[in-house]
Amino acid sequence: MSFLAGDCVTGISGLLMGRSIASVTLYEAIRKAVLELTTDYKHPLLEATGPLVNFVAFQNNYTPAFFLNTGDAPLDITKVNSFFLYTSPFVVPSATTSQTNSGYDLTFRSIESIEVLINVPGMPQHWTRNNNQIYFGSMPDNTYSVYMRYQKQHPGTETPNGFDATTPIMMADEWQEILEYAAAIRLAPQVNLADKKNELHTSLYGDQKFQTSSGIEGAPGLIFQRTSQRNRDQATTTRRFRLRMGRV
Repeated sequence: MSFLAGDCVTGISGLLMGRSIASVTLYEAIRKAVLELTTDYKHPLLEATGPLVNFVAFQNNYTPAFFLNTGDAPLDITKVNSFFLYTSPFVVPSATTSQTNSGYDLTFRSIESIEVLINVPGMPQHWTRNNNQIYFGSMPDNTYSVYMRYQKQHPGTETPNGFDATTPIMMADEWQEILEYAAAIRLAPQVNLADKKNELHTSLYGDQKFQTSSGIEGAPGLIFQRTSQRNRDQATTTRRFRLRMGRV
């Protein structure tokens, strides 16, 4: 489930001791907080699977929009979760075909580590980002089929003052309190509560000891205490199998 930007107003007002805040200023702080939180953390409501597309033979770089769904093209990609490449032409599975649609995930490498590969034709093994372009190494020597799973930029965050009370926030319900704190941190200095900013920051991210020790020591904040949907899903799966031998 998601919530609306207007749902955060009461919580933000309480954190800022009821100080009066102009509506435009309030929703702009919420927009910037959403942009930060959806860039740094995974959010299932923003995840998508792109269309099946084909490489252009002997072209090693592409704009991100090449791999996005039509409605997502104006937005940035905040996270690439995976690239899957089919080793043979994709065929829609049916009872009349034995096509297996085999393939593999491309792995990320830094641009300097695959500089040679992106100039040598072959079947791509790796991908990277540079200058807002996505590069592949080896350079595709054929029109291989590929699709990308990604997390897109939150709609509306690309436009200054693009939020209002009715803007849907594409984050799980348990992130509403976190968003209220993140927005309040931005607003505190503007309503003469500069000292309150440090208190809010500690509540959200943990105390100084927790932050400097990478979470080993100290008191954690709200973000750390939230369990993501992904982690909850993984907790229900079997991660390791033990071979059990029967008696003879």
